[in-house]
Amino acid sequence: MKYINYIILLVLLCTAFLLKDHLKVSTNLVSLFASQNTIKKLDIADNLGYSKEMFVVIKGFSKASKSKVRQLSKELKKIDRINFVQSSIIPTKQIQEFYKKYYPLLATFDNKHQSADEIKNKLQKLYNSQFSNIFYSAIDKNDPLKLFKIKNLNNTKLSYKGSFITLENYGYLIRVRTDVSPSQMNDAKILYKDIHRLLDNYQDVVSFAPFYYTVENSMQIQKDVQQIVALSSIILFLIYFVLLKNIKLLMHTLIVLASSMIFAGLISTLVFDNFNILSLAFGMSLSAVSIDYLFHYYFHNFYKNSKKIDKNVLYGYLTTMVAFGIFSFIPIAIISQISFFAVLSLSFAYILFTFVFKKLDIPDCNTTLKDKTATYRLPSYLIFITSIIFLFYSSFNIKFDTNLKNLDYQNINLLNIEKMFKNSKKQKLTPVIIQAKSKNELIDNLYKLRQKIPKSFSLASFIPKKSECLQKKELLKSYDFHRLNTIINQQAKQIGFKESYFNQSYVFTKNLASCDIDDFKVFNPYGLDIYKKQNNYFTMAFVDNLKIANSFDFVSSIDIKEIFTNQVQEMYKNLLLFSLMVVSIIFILLILSVKKRFLYALNYIIFPVSLTLAILVSISEVNLMHLFSLIILIAIGIDYGIYMSNTNKPNNTMLAIKYSILSTFAAFGVLAFSSITALYSIGIVISLGTLAIFILTKVMK
Repeated sequence: MKYINYIILLVLLCTAFLLKDHLKVSTNLVSLFASQNTIKKLDIADNLGYSKEMFVVIKGFSKASKSKVRQLSKELKKIDRINFVQSSIIPTKQIQEFYKKYYPLLATFDNKHQSADEIKNKLQKLYNSQFSNIFYSAIDKNDPLKLFKIKNLNNTKLSYKGSFITLENYGYLIRVRTDVSPSQMNDAKILYKDIHRLLDNYQDVVSFAPFYYTVENSMQIQKDVQQIVALSSIILFLIYFVLLKNIKLLMHTLIVLASSMIFAGLISTLVFDNFNILSLAFGMSLSAVSIDYLFHYYFHNFYKNSKKIDKNVLYGYLTTMVAFGIFSFIPIAIISQISFFAVLSLSFAYILFTFVFKKLDIPDCNTTLKDKTATYRLPSYLIFITSIIFLFYSSFNIKFDTNLKNLDYQNINLLNIEKMFKNSKKQKLTPVIIQAKSKNELIDNLYKLRQKIPKSFSLASFIPKKSECLQKKELLKSYDFHRLNTIINQQAKQIGFKESYFNQSYVFTKNLASCDIDDFKVFNPYGLDIYKKQNNYFTMAFVDNLKIANSFDFVSSIDIKEIFTNQVQEMYKNLLLFSLMVVSIIFILLILSVKKRFLYALNYIIFPVSLTLAILVSISEVNLMHLFSLIILIAIGIDYGIYMSNTNKPNNTMLAIKYSILSTFAAFGVLAFSSITALYSIGIVISLGTLAIFILTKVMK
């Protein structure tokens, strides 16, 4: 049995090695806060090409800048995963071919009967203009009477100088479309390296793509987490070495902590499709809380007495499990993941510390507590009243941060570059998803949207409605273009045009294209396509009035800011609901555990929470992770309340609690140095909370 901890660790390591291909840890923070419905919408948007556009801007408008644009455009086209490169306002060949094919169906048509005299007069004016106008006037041989007129269907309104696209007054712009979305981590890393390997050779060139956040933030998050875990491990090792003063016990303790983390990590990554690295980092810090069990056992010589279970530790463990167990079902990914990890990790450690350590022949602890604090202490009710005052102060001064993106790593450089590109756009268009049961219904929905929002940009800017297209075809078929062609050629010859000059006039009205358009890839350069999933068809539209767009039942917003603004209220409601459930059950368990000493034990919960919250509202807005951390603080504090209320050896219990506080502070305190707001928020709350508990041990009677 003395080698059982080593065997367990070895088994877990071997299991991890065998399952390494199935263990994936995500660094995408959006998935931590987005609902399943939002993730599904973003997945559809990815398939439609949303967030797959990249911008490259070359500073200045000199000849050298133009040359750089041409050279860069050629080089970018050679990179894998880049589908389209545009530096000119001239439409692509594919779009030009589309216009040519569908011109008679897209253009407005004047179906008025044309008499021979009217035709002659119009042709005469064309003929005269060739000699009277100072500038040459081109004659459209295909439509000399100008019966067809087409609007500029591309209303993206790009800025330009000459034929080159520009970024306002900054410089020339290159628009690039890739097939890599921000959610594709591995592909994003490869493309990011290829692009920067090219662009690093050019001066005065700035680029931006949404997947840049994926790569750069991921690297920063991984670096941040690695440093935090390393620092926390070193500090905890030193603390345990000094406190335990027993190499054998220290080694077994570290093995248990490592085993519990590996066990929880294995199960969590297999259960959750996108188990996040932040959940892992915080879960590992939470695992250190299990050292409370060991300290309580060790300083009360539990391993040398005949008791199989210490009821105080059991009650503390159960209350913690209830809290995290309930939160593991909350529909907020980061909280449910952390809670699930904590349940597994703390349970694994509790079992080992309680049952396995009994077999390790651990010697008695000879350390005793010398209380050098003042003999006068405050009674429980004064601490309780003080806590209530802190809560009242907090309730009147609290402000909530509703921007969930603030919890992510704040990549200032990329945020500024993105802002530069966004602010230069003449039209502030917001993307939305349009849904329908068929392609024709999809186009009809786009026209309904366009009717309410004329400035919307979508496939409706290019493709006619099928019903209108069929009507147009019938109209064109019924019109006698053969007669028109004959009269034009006769009159043109009499006026003086070369014979057969207008032979091809209105020939383009023959062999009209089908009204069923199947190939939408031609519109990919504009970010438009159609995607089919489970008998539903989806496409994107860009609107300047999101409120009107959302009034249609076939419209779904995919603007991250708008989604999270709407979702954050729901998150706070869920957190409040689950918190009330947890607190209610914890209070019941607390009453059952400590009975008459309820107020004394309650102070270990209410004082650290109220003091921490009062400090928080005084220095910053309160975010989602602050609130969740306060619940964790309750789970930590209740253990200490139970231990102190039921102890027969207050000095030993106080010593165990102070060492536990030091351990918890070391595990969570390092999170306060994180550049990721979510981790920083957790670290600052737990650090303040443990400090408040330490103050409580010094001042409460």
